[in-house]
Amino acid sequence: MNDDKQHAVWRESIEKYGKETQSIVCMEECSELIQAVSKRLRGKPDATDNLAEEMADVTICLYLLKEMYGITDAQLNEWIARKTARQYERIQTDDPFLKGEDAE
Repeated sequence: MNDDKQHAVWRESIEKYGKETQSIVCMEECSELIQAVSKRLRGKPDATDNLAEEMADVTICLYLLKEMYGITDAQLNEWIARKTARQYERIQTDDPFLKGEDAE
């Protein structure tokens, strides 16, 4: 299925089930991802495939949430950049080897 068809299916699911129901489903999918990560860390059988499945569900939900709440790619990318920069700063603070000028 190509990207256009996927987006059409996602838009149709929002129209059919509604914003509130789809939002609840997204919350539930995030919970299932948490459980899948926990199972993977505990070494449960088939945990890696389950993790991939739940990651796919949450990825789809991110597209749905963007569509339902009018989040633009620019907004999302700005926040990704901010959060990544903040994490970089935290890493530098925690690792004395990254404090030097040649770390960049």
